[in-house]
Amino acid sequence: MPTMPKLIAAILVAALGYVAADRVAGHLPPETPSGILRELVAFFGLMVGWRFLGRRVGDGLSQGLGVGLSAVALLVLISLIWFSGYEMIRRAMRMAYGGNPFAALQDMMQIAIKQSVYLAHADVIGVLVLGGIVVGVLVELAARRWS
Repeated sequence: MPTMPKLIAAILVAALGYVAADRVAGHLPPETPSGILRELVAFFGLMVGWRFLGRRVGDGLSQGLGVGLSAVALLVLISLIWFSGYEMIRRAMRMAYGGNPFAALQDMMQIAIKQSVYLAHADVIGVLVLGGIVVGVLVELAARRWS
């Protein structure tokens, strides 16, 4: 059921995802195209905000803070899985795995680990942590206001 806290959570997590992806794009090597990185992460943020964060608020500010950080962790996990899965499929289409699906899945994990290095910068971590706290508290306040 659509509620105002779900809508606010979706919009705020999407905005946070866009800003965080913009910070990550700044750390990518110059020859790496960022493409629709920002928009795709914002879309994942929209889904995480609506389906995860918007449903779990209403139990207090500390609960909202924790759920906001959990939503950010879920957003990062979904994004890493998506982008490493996409790269794995690109490699599989070039027959890089010789038809071995287990080798492809193992490589997908290696790709995710290599991509997570771009997240390990102070500005990216700061945006994600502080943004998760602020988003969680704001959505909690919205749940108090419209419930």
